[in-house]
Amino acid sequence: MAGYKDYYKILGIEKGAGEKEIKQAYRKLARKYHPDVNPGDKRSEDRFKEVSEAYEVLSDPEKRTKYDQFGEHWQSAQQGGPGGFPGQTYGTPGQEINFDLGGMGDLFESLFGDKARSGRRGAPQKGEDLQYEIEVTLAEAFNGGSRAFTVTAPEVCSTCHGSGAQPRTGTKQCPVCKGTGRGRSLVGISLPGDSCARCHGTGQVPEKPCTACRGTGQVERQKRVEVKIPKGVYDGAKIRVSGQGSPPPNGGTPGDLYLHVKMRPDAMFERKEDDLYVDLPVTFAEAALGGEVQVPTISGKVTATLPPGIQSGQALRLTGLGVPHLKGEGSGNLFARVKVAVPRNLTEQEKELIRQFGGLRRENPRERLLAGR
Repeated sequence: MAGYKDYYKILGIEKGAGEKEIKQAYRKLARKYHPDVNPGDKRSEDRFKEVSEAYEVLSDPEKRTKYDQFGEHWQSAQQGGPGGFPGQTYGTPGQEINFDLGGMGDLFESLFGDKARSGRRGAPQKGEDLQYEIEVTLAEAFNGGSRAFTVTAPEVCSTCHGSGAQPRTGTKQCPVCKGTGRGRSLVGISLPGDSCARCHGTGQVPEKPCTACRGTGQVERQKRVEVKIPKGVYDGAKIRVSGQGSPPPNGGTPGDLYLHVKMRPDAMFERKEDDLYVDLPVTFAEAALGGEVQVPTISGKVTATLPPGIQSGQALRLTGLGVPHLKGEGSGNLFARVKVAVPRNLTEQEKELIRQFGGLRRENPRERLLAGR
């Protein structure tokens, strides 16, 4: 049995990492240490194999469970039978069986050989999705619209047309998967799941890698994408642009582009879901006597009526003047929060008039507050 390896440490992830995090870590390291990217570098090739081994175990829920439970003995638990981990024998003596329902493809391969494999090897795939962040203003979320967005994304290499090989050269059997197009376990058998990271499931690699793309069949280029911003989009939402992701390595449908929305803070309005809030300064006279005032909205000014005696902190609700609902009809509301503006730099005449007013109303607004003290 091979010595114990810390697969979590090899992939640079925590033990509680999820499936998505495991796959992202693997893809990042596989690209870095890919033999075609590092031709002739034995250390990179060994590291690539080590990373592939770690992913094969941690991406398989059953193997990962046994690895987490038994540590360095996980392979014995996996195999079962005499000499295996104590208490983990499957079947009767001489008939040890370890059924892996996820590996039925390997069972068919063992029965039918290359015919069973050829139906899947090199089949068209969907390319990887691209993830970008896009900052959206409140006005864009309110009105919707479109924007030209520049992304850096892989494209099919124009020199080798995606084959990864120099022009007028052929291919050879992939040395990693031995032409199967499948990933391999620690003991060299084919496993279900992701295709071989080096040949991308084709079973073949270029004899002479293309110098323009270094054998990957893809090159990084900037391109402009027209993005439609829907009304009502919110912080954390994802905008999907179909077919603008990475092309697959062996033909098929490109992935999609996902734009993660980050709302830019607005200088005037505060947004809570689809409702908007704005501070509305009013004079003492307007608050006391009521009257009509103008209120700012995203689409312009509207007139609202202040009820007499409105207090600072109370809000006027303007129905339907918030952000449109992303799904469904209608919009949120706009709440104008009243802020009574206290005058400064009073003249002597103004001070005297206020004193007279205070003398007419013998009231203490703090009376209830202080009643229990």
